[in-house]
Amino acid sequence: MKKSIVLASTVLVTMSLTACSNQSSSSENTSSSSVKVTKKAASKSPSSSPKPQTDRFNNNEYGIMGYLMLSETNASKLASTEKSTGDSDGMKISKNGNTYTFEVFPMGHSTNVIVNNDNVTVKYDENTDGSGMGDKNGSKTYSKQELASKFANQKDEIDKVIKKYNLDSNDDTNNSNQQAAPTDLDEKTEAVLIYAKANGFDTLDVSDNNTASMELSTADNGRRTVGYGSDGDVQYQIDGNNVTYWTLDHSDDTPAYKQKMVEHTTTLSELKQEFYTADNQRQTVDIITDNMEEN
Repeated sequence: MKKSIVLASTVLVTMSLTACSNQSSSSENTSSSSVKVTKKAASKSPSSSPKPQTDRFNNNEYGIMGYLMLSETNASKLASTEKSTGDSDGMKISKNGNTYTFEVFPMGHSTNVIVNNDNVTVKYDENTDGSGMGDKNGSKTYSKQELASKFANQKDEIDKVIKKYNLDSNDDTNNSNQQAAPTDLDEKTEAVLIYAKANGFDTLDVSDNNTASMELSTADNGRRTVGYGSDGDVQYQIDGNNVTYWTLDHSDDTPAYKQKMVEHTTTLSELKQEFYTADNQRQTVDIITDNMEEN
């Protein structure tokens, strides 16, 4: 009888240990499975998008980059160039809004670098007719992406140039898209400059045999419209210094009445600098505005 009780007790203990062992194994498997699932789920979580390279730089830096690209030099050399005081020999760098002016003395050559939303326009003296060295009549445009890629490793030296010429002394340059204050242009002049931006300055015809007057009106959609009543007409809206304008998409042979409108952006300060600075530009624009018809 006692042997039976001992045997039964032994069997019960053995079964209990086996059950505990199975339960522990099951728990470990479940835990392991849970860890694997968690790791797998974590590996699928999207990482934060990297900041665009163009956002690493501000207007001052893009202004310097534009000059470096045009002059085919490096930031270290520019930073070590003698600074001109008054009219003494050396380099003078100044800015007005989003326009940076580089002057080299005693030669007197000057370059304007205009920092826009997506690109940088560089206007420089170029001898085009043999009569002199020009008056910023040469022009090149570089994308911000192009400049950022080329000069990213020269940022420290570029910042030395900015500090040397005190370019960041009086305004916040952390926003790479900052723009200058609105200009004092009248509405008709703004319209002509926008048309010139969309179609090219050489389309502003003021020849003696030109009898067509440019028209300024309002489209059904509320946008202002400027042009000669053709498929080159431009629709636009102005918000402070910012200009949004629309042109027909002439990229294929689609008839004009079926073409979609393509949106572009610029600024009044950029338009004034590009098309209303030289005397001959102002004369052309003023002739057109004097004869403009407004509906």
